Amino acid sequence: MSVSAAVAAASTSRTLVLARRRSPLASRVAATSRGRLFPSGSHPLAVSPAARAPAMATDGAAAAAAGSKKKKEVLIFDAEEDLAVSLAKYTAELSAKLAAERGAFTVVLSGGSLIKNIRKLAEPPYLDSVDWSKWHVFWVDERVVPKDHEDSNYKLALDGFLSKVPIPTGQVYAINDALSAEGAADDYETCLKQLVKNGVIAMSQSTGFPRFDVMLLGMGPDGHIASLFPGHPLVNENQKWVTYIKDSPKPPPERITFTFPVINSSAYVAMVVTGAGKAGAVQKALSDKQTSSDLLPVEMAVLQDGEFTWFTDKPAVSIPHLLPPLITRRLPFAMSVSAAVAAASTSRTLVLARRRSPLASRVAATSRGRLFPSGSHPLAVSPAARAPAMATDGAAAAAAGSKKKKEVLIFDAEEDLAVSLAKYTAELSAKLAAERGAFTVVLSGGSLIKNIRKLAEPPYLDSVDWSKWHVFWVDERVVPKDHEDSNYKLALDGFLSKVPIPTGQVYAINDALSAEGAADDYETCLKQLVKNGVIAMSQSTGFPRFDVMLLGMGPDGHIASLFPGHPLVNENQKWVTYIKDSPKPPPERITFTFPVINSSAYVAMVVTGAGKAGAVQKALSDKQTSSDLLPVEMAVLQDGEFTWFTDKPAVSMLQNK
Repeated sequence: MSVSAAVAAASTSRTLVLARRRSPLASRVAATSRGRLFPSGSHPLAVSPAARAPAMATDGAAAAAAGSKKKKEVLIFDAEEDLAVSLAKYTAELSAKLAAERGAFTVVLSGGSLIKNIRKLAEPPYLDSVDWSKWHVFWVDERVVPKDHEDSNYKLALDGFLSKVPIPTGQVYAINDALSAEGAADDYETCLKQLVKNGVIAMSQSTGFPRFDVMLLGMGPDGHIASLFPGHPLVNENQKWVTYIKDSPKPPPERITFTFPVINSSAYVAMVVTGAGKAGAVQKALSDKQTSSDLLPVEMAVLQDGEFTWFTDKPAVSIPHLLPPLITRRLPFAMSVSAAVAAASTSRTLVLARRRSPLASRVAATSRGRLFPSGSHPLAVSPAARAPAMATDGAAAAAAGSKKKKEVLIFDAEEDLAVSLAKYTAELSAKLAAERGAFTVVLSGGSLIKNIRKLAEPPYLDSVDWSKWHVFWVDERVVPKDHEDSNYKLALDGFLSKVPIPTGQVYAINDALSAEGAADDYETCLKQLVKNGVIAMSQSTGFPRFDVMLLGMGPDGHIASLFPGHPLVNENQKWVTYIKDSPKPPPERITFTFPVINSSAYVAMVVTGAGKAGAVQKALSDKQTSSDLLPVEMAVLQDGEFTWFTDKPAVSMLQNK
């Protein structure tokens, strides 16, 4: 029987034949009635799906009332070691199944002894066989303390589990410990909504709340789960995904927590409870005698459309004459082999376009209309001579960096440009993914997408480690994502649909928001990814440092949605801002600001066609005054490499001088 078949059989309260094999590992029960344990499927309250209450559980008490007859499977183990082995197998099998189905595996952890109980996942065979690149890790609750504090659930998981398995850093979602409890809860919910929008987290069709693949939870002696405590008003929260508590009866007092509608929308929950100190709560939770007036929080955990399994030891169920003959479930382990391309990315050496080639004429800058070989321009300076000050806006950046070298590649044909741009990007991907574990790429719209098409063809389609890519937009039009003006749609149709970048690593804007709201939401998303280590932070500017921006330029010299003479070119505080009066339709857009653009590690400015020759001439001239700067002239990297990819028509005014 496959994992999916076993799950289906369990969810419809049928007896699992494979579970009937005798084993010393575990006793398996589905529920309790009058203090007796019943084999799976035989409990008098086990009901068919058709008989289950269809209504959405709006809070803990409502969920318990609606789902009081829903079956919960209980596994009882002789020893904690046996429990840990079984829990690892359970989790690994779900990982293989759901990652294959969805392309991602969302795991929610609690704190306490749970982390010790999942330790076997960090050992063979699971360490090598689980496809960790698909894991996305969250916390059902967290204490509002610094991440390195001894009370932090993040630190507990990092020390005991996360540091021992190769889950990508950017797929571990810790709270923002710089915020208040209320702010941290709001920030975490915003992050979850972004990940739902990106397809990383599924959405429950029956509840309208996020549907995590599996929650691995513990329970306190008082029956609390997450930071939802007996008798506390938060157990009745039915609107928010994440909320906060400032008066926790268990220290520390300030925490954030998932709400019951989120917990009860999960696909799978493993409730891991060990020790005699919790036997009273276990007895009450597994009894069929429940009244809404005295429900424990653990009794309010009733899945709307999922499978709930208890992993317990004998002390936790140490109520007299409760242990029947020992039986266990045996499911085949579905091994998932992770892609081997990750190993290849660490062995490649970056050799940027230093080799002479008939494809391109290489220049570093222009002076009085003459082209200079790379490095020989009279204004090219060493890094030590570069202005160290932070560029606070476009004009300041241009003034501070007017003597910074920009490399220019001029191609005979657009096809040659596309080939070289693909090689440039692929080499950066190999280098930076190996160094950082992630590769952050910022795209623009327009003809840029056509110019990167070669990345979606051999040899790059097969050799690039796409699992490391995280894709952003330097600007976006505030239109639906399927609108013809959408930069996302342009990139999806022309590039993203042709390469296997994980869906959750493509960060489109929230097109349901206003321009201002979409800009704020996108900046919040970026800050979360900086916190998680996906996006680097520039030490010299204090703004995010993207690995590469692949940008285009308009005939008027605008880049992103930063237009000549518009006040936004001077924005020096925000990472992402908005415009409602774009001189180029559509009028409403969001855009990265110059401090973000100018903090990049690499920028490729891709400009083709005679229609842009005037702006190219001005941008590459050494005669600049701050009064008439084009936005493209304000793109001056603080500590990075800027390369122009152009064709002969685009530099025709330079060559004709």
